[in-house]
Amino acid sequence: MILLALLAVLPPIALPSQTRTLSNGLVVIVSPDHSTPGVVVDVRYHVGSKDEEAGRTGFAHLFEHLMFMGARHVPYPKFDTLMEASGGTNNAFTNNDVTNYFEAGPANLLETFLWMEGDRLATLGQEMTQAKLETQRKVVLNERRQSYENRPYGLAHLALEEHLFPEGSPYHWPVIGSAKDLESAQLGDVTGFFARWYVPRNAILAIVGDVEPEAAFAAAEKRLGWIPSPAVPPRKPGAPAPLLKEERLQLTDQVELPRVLLGWQSPAATTQGDADCDLLATILGRGKASRLYERLIHREQIAAEVGAGQESRELQSEFLIDLLARPGHTNAEVLAAADDEFKSLADKGPTQAEVDSARTRIYSDAAHGLEGLVARANRLTSYQLEYGNADGLTRDLGRYEKASVDSVREAAKSLLATRRVIVEVTSAASKEARQ
Repeated sequence: MILLALLAVLPPIALPSQTRTLSNGLVVIVSPDHSTPGVVVDVRYHVGSKDEEAGRTGFAHLFEHLMFMGARHVPYPKFDTLMEASGGTNNAFTNNDVTNYFEAGPANLLETFLWMEGDRLATLGQEMTQAKLETQRKVVLNERRQSYENRPYGLAHLALEEHLFPEGSPYHWPVIGSAKDLESAQLGDVTGFFARWYVPRNAILAIVGDVEPEAAFAAAEKRLGWIPSPAVPPRKPGAPAPLLKEERLQLTDQVELPRVLLGWQSPAATTQGDADCDLLATILGRGKASRLYERLIHREQIAAEVGAGQESRELQSEFLIDLLARPGHTNAEVLAAADDEFKSLADKGPTQAEVDSARTRIYSDAAHGLEGLVARANRLTSYQLEYGNADGLTRDLGRYEKASVDSVREAAKSLLATRRVIVEVTSAASKEARQ
């Protein structure tokens, strides 16, 4: 048991913590670390784009912006100015499954962080106005243009998601939502979404840093324990929506080099199959020792960039291969070579050395990723949601320890036996020149 043995002898990767549930259902995790004078407060809401409705998409990400517009006692822009004046910072992210907010700063800001989080959780919905909605609607629409519509290859990723997860799947639309839905969102739609999902029973709060556990729990109870919490509404059924046929999309863009994206539906997060696919992606396309790099870039010199990844999600994940052709080469060339390498892996399996190397890399990344307080707090709330226990590190890494040459080979065979989506991007200028 290589990884579990390493886990036992490397104290820095341990995540000691205590967990309590407040009377309103809010789960609070405290993980003290007196080696640094700082503190982080991380709040994870179990709501992402998958919890939206068709025609009303982009709301979870919209609230990532609206949550910083201020609430009753900390109106805009005081959320930032009060915190930054004392050396604190804050940020957030949204994905398909969760929305996460965090604050970091000197340990004496703990009460301030909790007070601010409590204020916006309790009063943001009541203080929402049409003017605030309009301001952030414009910001998000501009972000969509910059990140996807006007970004080289940006629309390829949107197309891949839309076709990889068919209608009926909660992953059918992008996290940022559609421009049409964002433009048509009404104030009542937005406040209703907040009232349903942004409640204490649907949140997990982690406090990590130079704190005493009892004092931290008391502060959380004082600042957030009084907030009423209705029941969390039932979630949509999470049954996978399998692809019925392989789909191939041809896009043109203002780019110089051809690019091809390959996507497969893959096992859900925290499962053994998810870990096997993560190892498979590392062997195939992560780093200069990967098979795709060695063949397409080093040996055949037909690709400028290669990559592979397992994007883990709560209900159903995505396995992705990303290939950028070199000048003078085509999508057909890089696709044929990548397919051949993938099929070879499925037929013969990886070597033991490849599996061990991939496992070590994933474990090392996990260890390095926990060096900062923000990353540790984020991992604790993630484990609490995924495993029902903040102490999920050994369980998480143990999946990689259980993986083998045969299980990684079976993961490759399973993916190749299912339908996939291929998105090819070529230069719009090249197309015009041929006409």
